[in-house]
Amino acid sequence: LSSLFYVFFQRYTDEILTNEDPSQPLIPPLQHYLEKPINRIQQYQTIIKELIRNKARNSQNCTLLEQAYAVVSALTRRAENNLHVSLIENYPGTLESLGEPIRQGHFIVWEGAPGARMAWKGHKRHVFLFRNYIVICKPKRDTRTETYSYIFKNIMKLNNIDVNDLVEGDDRAFEIWHEREDLVRKYLLQARTVNIKNSWVKEICGIQQRISEPVWIPPDFEEELADCTAELGETVKLACKVTGAPKPSVSWYKDGKPVEVDPHHIIIEDPDGSCTLILDNLTGVDSGQYMCFASSPAGNASTLGKILVQVPPRFVNKVRNAYFVEGEDAQFTCTIEGAPRPQIRWYKDGVLLKDTSKYQTFSEPRSGIIVLVVKNPSNEDMGHYECELMNRLGSAKSGAELYHHSAAALTQERRGDQAITIE
Repeated sequence: LSSLFYVFFQRYTDEILTNEDPSQPLIPPLQHYLEKPINRIQQYQTIIKELIRNKARNSQNCTLLEQAYAVVSALTRRAENNLHVSLIENYPGTLESLGEPIRQGHFIVWEGAPGARMAWKGHKRHVFLFRNYIVICKPKRDTRTETYSYIFKNIMKLNNIDVNDLVEGDDRAFEIWHEREDLVRKYLLQARTVNIKNSWVKEICGIQQRISEPVWIPPDFEEELADCTAELGETVKLACKVTGAPKPSVSWYKDGKPVEVDPHHIIIEDPDGSCTLILDNLTGVDSGQYMCFASSPAGNASTLGKILVQVPPRFVNKVRNAYFVEGEDAQFTCTIEGAPRPQIRWYKDGVLLKDTSKYQTFSEPRSGIIVLVVKNPSNEDMGHYECELMNRLGSAKSGAELYHHSAAALTQERRGDQAITIE
């Protein structure tokens, strides 16, 4: 425990425990309870260290255990740092605004104007390092109450200082040059050891380097693309909004292929990150999945949206004549398109086919291929077969004949003879 608690523990023991009833069980001192979490943390450290040692012996990955050890080891240091911050007095603001302390410790400090002769004897100071500031305080001890505090003396913003880690004649000291409102002050800080001095200089310079680096924020879509449905000839706008630093560059893709800017595809980008793709005079080929992809040195992000262009059904490839050989199934094939996806019906000589054991239908929505299989056809199955497509925008029909063919004729047909298409 910090020595700052020692006097408090002593007073608690003298004033509280001495007044307890001796007939009652002895109450443990307050220090007993305050030491419990510290002892538990120390046990965690010992256990994790042993686990790391065993894993390392077996050449196993110790990354997660090392991270856990670093977290546990930092708990007592963070608690002590925050305790010292709570003892600062006369700070002209809220201590919470400084953030969490990174380091704190005792130094001998000399202060003066650049070029001026430093006093022979420096002052005892307690110095705090925060994420953006260095705070210098004067230690104060109240002999009456035997308590300690720190009187605020000065604060320096890290991006307003220069650090010199080489001080002639004293390898435990480093200089801080503080510029503020056209006034420059020099502080010479002497640590207790060279290692303490080096760790402070390294920490301060590391923070300054991070402050000076540009702030990078990965791209993020505050507003994402939405799916939409439209009809032929309409105009559709896909809109989204991306943020990030530096400003992300944006690209558009349809079904994985880049969208080229032309009179049919208009791309607009606004300074606030709003991105718009306008598709004018929609056609059936505009249906698909669109992606807006944003990238920058900080990372990348994307958002997806689908466009469904509603079109009447039609036959891309009409139904072809089919031929059967004894013992083989016959099949009709064609390729269709339409949105919404059309309802499909097959007829033979004008009669709707319902016998699922005799007739089987297959469809592949992505390619648009549909198939009608006639199981074990006979002479009775020969005739005119017709496929009918229907959706709310219209309908289409295509038909073909089922012929009886010899195997030789069928072979010749498959080598390139044109099939007759009946509409």
